[in-house]
Amino acid sequence: MEARDFSCVRLHGLAYKEQTKMLILQLADGMDWSDAAGHFELLRKKLNTYLWYIDSKQYEEKYPDVERVELRVSFMFKEPDACLKMYEKTSEVLSRIFENSALIVERGKP
Repeated sequence: MEARDFSCVRLHGLAYKEQTKMLILQLADGMDWSDAAGHFELLRKKLNTYLWYIDSKQYEEKYPDVERVELRVSFMFKEPDACLKMYEKTSEVLSRIFENSALIVERGKP
């Protein structure tokens, strides 16, 4: 899911592994950081949308047996170190709303 589109979680950004009962939400961020403040705000909104989706359990109708949730964020460009604090907060919230969960971040290249 492109970071600019923060209004929803789309199916192509979502996968379910039936063998492991794992729901995977993928956020692919291909934006550069030339407007760091704007980019950071868009990313924050998108992460909050994904957290809301998990917390509201909207996935349960299609995937009622989810035992693990992974939120994966992949960056094309190296993100500022300020994002580290946002990852920590996102990880904390994710673990509160779904006990068996993980935030996986693939950091961008310089």
